Amino acid sequence: MLNRLLLLTTAAAASLALAACNKTDGTQPATGAPIASLPLASAAPPPEVAAPLPQALPPAPPIARVARPRRPIYGYVDAAYDLNDAFADSPPDYTVDYEGESPWVWRADNGEYRVAEYTPDGERIYYYRGDSDYPFFVRDPRYGYAYDDGELVEVYDTYGRPYPNYGEALAVIAAQYLTRARGLHYAAIHDQRRAAYAADWRARRDDMLVYQQRWREERDRNTEWRQIADQRAQQDQQRFAQFQQERAQRQAYAQRAAAVVAAAPQAPRPLPPERFAGGRPGFGPPNGPPNGPPGGPQGLPPVGPGFNRGDRFAPDRAQAEAQVRQQQLQADNAARAQAEAAQRAQADTLRRQAELARQQQGQAAQQMAAQQQAARQQAAQQLAAQQAHDRQAREQQQGQQRAQAELARQRQAHDLQQRAQADAANRVREDLARQGQMAQQRQQAEQRQQAEAANNRARADQARQAQMAQQRQQAEAANRQREEGARQAQMAQQRQAEQQQRVQQAQAQAQQHAAEAAQRQAQAAQQHAAEAAQQHAAEAAQHAQQAAAQQRQQQQPHRGGGGGGGKGADKGKEQPK
Repeated sequence: MLNRLLLLTTAAAASLALAACNKTDGTQPATGAPIASLPLASAAPPPEVAAPLPQALPPAPPIARVARPRRPIYGYVDAAYDLNDAFADSPPDYTVDYEGESPWVWRADNGEYRVAEYTPDGERIYYYRGDSDYPFFVRDPRYGYAYDDGELVEVYDTYGRPYPNYGEALAVIAAQYLTRARGLHYAAIHDQRRAAYAADWRARRDDMLVYQQRWREERDRNTEWRQIADQRAQQDQQRFAQFQQERAQRQAYAQRAAAVVAAAPQAPRPLPPERFAGGRPGFGPPNGPPNGPPGGPQGLPPVGPGFNRGDRFAPDRAQAEAQVRQQQLQADNAARAQAEAAQRAQADTLRRQAELARQQQGQAAQQMAAQQQAARQQAAQQLAAQQAHDRQAREQQQGQQRAQAELARQRQAHDLQQRAQADAANRVREDLARQGQMAQQRQQAEQRQQAEAANNRARADQARQAQMAQQRQQAEAANRQREEGARQAQMAQQRQAEQQQRVQQAQAQAQQHAAEAAQRQAQAAQQHAAEAAQQHAAEAAQHAQQAAAQQRQQQQPHRGGGGGGGKGADKGKEQPK
């Protein structure tokens, strides 16, 4: 708790310092109206339309339940508490039209939202982080419902304590609230905004604040919740500081709007049923719950609809719960009728209690204002001391800067003088260098001329020697050519003589061969002629003999009879002999 108070004081001082800085740079001061707020309407409001109770909401898809919460169980209700604390007692920023009713909307500077609906049973409030259209917490006059990414984490009693033994009926209500919360969030962002009526805020303001008071008392008593709150404040100091600045701005805005709220006409609606005198199920006395555990008697959540501990999975569960809800509704109507008789007295009691709560709140606000004033004075003293220290530091810095500037000027003058001397010395050195360079260039030119003349003479000598050598070479070449020509002519003559000799030898051999061939041809011709003559002679002799034989046959006379023929035949045969 001490750590949280230290964080509160530190955050308040930081908020004041930030506000002072904002004033100096021309931005909106911390006492200005919230960025999303519209001025309250001071006219008489029309009769307000109440939002439907859970049993009148349309059916919703079943909701999943988180097996292992990603945050501590008290972290969800504590986040809703912090958002309530940041908005303090400021009126709603604006309202929108949603299904015929007019829900109130608060928007924090960090983008988180709170939306409140008026129901016949009391206020139903939805809490949203800045990066999600799902609520992380919903609270109605009976229970609280924590969500994480659209899944049900836990159900809480009216004092913010977890109630793990809830039944299926409350899970159904949680699913209906989740569906409605998404529609409300969309309307709060996208639908046309209207100013809320000051008279409505005056009539419902105490009902809104009494929830926060109950949670505050329970958190102060509940060690586990208080530890989680301290851890969250230490882990997310930026969000905590933003909410402290938001609260300071909201309180200032509420004070400036108090005159408009007080002067507003009476809201034309009946007083809501008593919800905090212990007569309705689910509500305890206004001074806080008893010290007993959650779920006990004396105003804590009863074992009734939604709390079927031992019969959660019975086959006739739905029918039994419906009957119980019908019986409870009838009991509520009867209790409401009975309460109307004692309404004036209870209203007086409520007014006195509300007045006492306002006085306590005023005292707390005064104490907070005194603390803030002390914090502001301390911050102002620190700021003045810091400013004096800054002035002294600036003066010292300026003196050091002047001394450094004078030293820099002296150093610059000395540097200029040194540079001038160096420039003069450089110019002398450059003149000497140029003169030496020119003398060197002249000497080099003379040397080049002498060298070139020597080179020319040498080249002329070389040319003459080369010419003489060339002439000698040419003469030697001519001699060698003449000698070679003579040698080649001699060799040609020798070759020609040898060739002629060979030709003559070849001709002689050819003549000899020709003669021999002619002789052979003559001999062969003679032999052939002899042979041919012999053959012709033989053939002629043969032909002569044949002709003679034929002639003899023709000349021989023909004889009759066989004898004569025989002799003639024989003579004919012998004739060739």
